[in-house]
Amino acid sequence: MRSPVSHKRHPTAQKILAAAKTLLTERGYRGMTLQAISAEAQVNKAAAWYYFGGKQQLLDALLEDLLITESHHYGILPPADATIAERVDLIVGSAAQVNDRVRRFAAFYELLPEASRDADLHRHLQALYQSWYEWATAVLTPPETKPEKAGPNKDDGPARTIGQFASILLDGIFLQMVVAAPQFDLEAALERARSALLHLIGEESGEPGGTTS
Repeated sequence: MRSPVSHKRHPTAQKILAAAKTLLTERGYRGMTLQAISAEAQVNKAAAWYYFGGKQQLLDALLEDLLITESHHYGILPPADATIAERVDLIVGSAAQVNDRVRRFAAFYELLPEASRDADLHRHLQALYQSWYEWATAVLTPPETKPEKAGPNKDDGPARTIGQFASILLDGIFLQMVVAAPQFDLEAALERARSALLHLIGEESGEPGGTTS
């Protein structure tokens, strides 16, 4: 029997998800067994099946939570009159936001090797990244430049390519935070990321610096 309530709305399911995240960070993927998750969440082992349908579905929910739900800015769109610089700021975020989510990044990177071996998890990860690309495209495309029928299979102009590049760029910065490389300057890295994105947008728009609104 499955719960009729979505795991996103049930407090016990959220406890299970939080426990899985803690174990993933502290013990790695192999230490994140259903038995360990149940003990950490202080729930019956059958609860993972009841609220998620099994470990695979729990992993999918965990991946979505790490990439999307906890980002706190994914899905937010800027005002219609936002400048390109403000749109880039929304995607890049601040050093405070990144520092607050280092634990999430560490958990996500623990899942990546498993995603490379598990076809279902890999497909779910691809879908999540595609969703991120579409959001980044919407953020970087001012209303007056959007095609009438923009979408995942349509030409959204340079914003789609730049949004994908932003994902690559930010993933690299987040990995540096997890590794805690000596002398890594997060503020400087984020500022360079902003500058790179603004430069690319400026190159595409024909206006250096991407200062158009």
